[in-house]
Amino acid sequence: HPGIQLSLSFGNSEKVLHDLFERRSEVAVLADLKADRRLYALPFRKDRLVVFVERGHPWARRRSIRLAELADQRLVLREPGSITRAIFERAITAAEVTPGEVLEIGSREAVREAVATGLGIGAVFESEFGRDPRLHALAVRDADLEAVESAACLEDRRPVRVVRAFFELIRETSPFV
Repeated sequence: HPGIQLSLSFGNSEKVLHDLFERRSEVAVLADLKADRRLYALPFRKDRLVVFVERGHPWARRRSIRLAELADQRLVLREPGSITRAIFERAITAAEVTPGEVLEIGSREAVREAVATGLGIGAVFESEFGRDPRLHALAVRDADLEAVESAACLEDRRPVRVVRAFFELIRETSPFV
């Protein structure tokens, strides 16, 4: 669409929603979005969390783990407000798994670097894992770590041309919609 200026920012789910409600953003992409009458949301794909370790870790030769194996392990997690962390903590709490030390780090990239240096085990959405040869992803075979990703805007901003165009693009390109 000609004449559209795109500005992209990243943050945890809490920050992204705050920016949307404060009208600092026109649209947001969020995982596991809860219903809110102030928002229009269009689910467009499913994703799931995986855990990951550095290549020298004993689990690096495996494809999956059970959630109970995370007991007493050092975890490297995103900060509170991150939906990645919320989904992961919900799963370990439901399974009554108590990890060892939890290192809290403020960005996905910093979590990746900490895990790569052997500081612990991380969790990330599968689509965000990427191709880092220092890291190895593992499925968690006995936990529901799936989330639906949605595009969202304030309900009263739906008629705005650029917002409409964004949602039209998602409808045209997502097999989930």
